[in-house]
Amino acid sequence: MTLARLVPLVVLAAACAGRQTPPTTPQVRELEAMRITAERNEDGDLEMAAYDAEMLFREGNRRLDTGRCDEAVPLYDKVADEFPSSRFVSPALYNAGLCLMEGDDLPGASARFERLLREVPGSGDTQHTRFQLAAVYLGLERWDDALEQATILLDEDDLSPDERVEAIARAAQAHLGAGRRDEAAERARTALAYARTRPDDDRVQQVYMLAAANYVYAETLRLRAEEIALPEGGVAVQRPALERRAQLILAAQREYFDTMRHTHPHWAAAAGYRIGEMYDDFWGAITSAPVPPPQSQLNAEERQIYDDEYRSSLARLVKPLIRHSIRYWELTLMMVERTGVETEWTERIRSDLERARERLLDQPAGPEGIDRVDRTQSSENAGDSAR
Repeated sequence: MTLARLVPLVVLAAACAGRQTPPTTPQVRELEAMRITAERNEDGDLEMAAYDAEMLFREGNRRLDTGRCDEAVPLYDKVADEFPSSRFVSPALYNAGLCLMEGDDLPGASARFERLLREVPGSGDTQHTRFQLAAVYLGLERWDDALEQATILLDEDDLSPDERVEAIARAAQAHLGAGRRDEAAERARTALAYARTRPDDDRVQQVYMLAAANYVYAETLRLRAEEIALPEGGVAVQRPALERRAQLILAAQREYFDTMRHTHPHWAAAAGYRIGEMYDDFWGAITSAPVPPPQSQLNAEERQIYDDEYRSSLARLVKPLIRHSIRYWELTLMMVERTGVETEWTERIRSDLERARERLLDQPAGPEGIDRVDRTQSSENAGDSAR
């Protein structure tokens, strides 16, 4: 959700432009309290200064507009501290929170937003503040606090489609962070279904939170796949676990692809990284799984030879999984370079991509591989059908 910076004064002159008759009742405007200070300068002379909340607020905005948040925040705080009854308290605290968010001071941002809700509960900024506070709490990993803000927002009946999707997606993110994967998946699917069923004249316009919801759903599938460990035993014992994990990986991959289709650079990079990571983790799970027991009794030396040959053969078979990781990470880096948007995922991709390339060089040579086995089986099946 894109929020315009609050304007301190709104003059609705245009609404009354055609009115010629003066009002029958006097217009009353409450004047802002003025603070006067007196300080002696270096020469010992007394200097007087006067200011009110509006002057502080406008000066804070001026410094905010020139990128000097560190100078703007004390001015906004001064408005709230020295003029607690002013109409500028709410926008001052809100702008201070935004400033601190921009500077990645999330604890400071949460303190200003919380103070706004506590001290100016009837403010027109309350709804926007709750959206910002939910995002800040997620960044601070205060999952239940973020969920509380999202839940309060979802109880309101004046949310736009974009705002409703944002609130649902924030709830999904909070559940995921807290480890409640089923609830996270349900909320994520709800956000996507809501957006999908909107009428054409009232669509969800912004892609950031749609992509976030899709990413959450993909994450729940990936995490379920990672939980499946390969048990000890022969192929007949390990195969069901392998197949189940592979199915979940493919399901998660589809959702990551859908996340990328929303075309938001941050979430597209995150999804691309996760796809490569899934194949990398799957390779690790297979190659580190217990070796199936031999069909006949072996002595220690023979068992070592058996284990080494099994590991070598398995490494050749699953080598394509490393190639899949490399391919998806390379494609994601190309996408990042085209958009010119560096994200937190970019460096992770570069680091893991280099590691995967080195790993591929360490694998045993040979034509074996999952892809080759699949093609061979497909050819044999086609030949059987022809016969």
